[in-house]
Amino acid sequence: YCYKIMHQIREDLSKEDFLASIESQIKNGYKLAYVLDHGQVICVAGFTISEKLSWGKHIYIDDFITDKSLKSTDAGKALLDFIKIYAEQQGCVSIHLDSSVERIDAHKFYLSQDLKIESHHFSINLK
Repeated sequence: YCYKIMHQIREDLSKEDFLASIESQIKNGYKLAYVLDHGQVICVAGFTISEKLSWGKHIYIDDFITDKSLKSTDAGKALLDFIKIYAEQQGCVSIHLDSSVERIDAHKFYLSQDLKIESHHFSINLK
């Protein structure tokens, strides 16, 4: 159900590769949550619960996508509110995510939901 929305920012993944990856990640604790509107997924989040010395027990949101054609809905807020409640129920002390630098609209949304920019994320591709 979530592939159509996920594909909007994960364009390089075929449906088969997406499903295989999600199935593998779920075995390692990845969870999917989504918002339905008239039977259609309009917003989806993929996340894990983890623990680190720097963050304590937390939720890390790997993927957070609202259907590009429906940006003016409150689906993103509703889904993030759900994740906040779920995190508290699970004993998490924080929620974290990374967002690609070009996703300006996403940044505006995250900031409007009281998320803060607290660090830079550095990476290197090995393949």
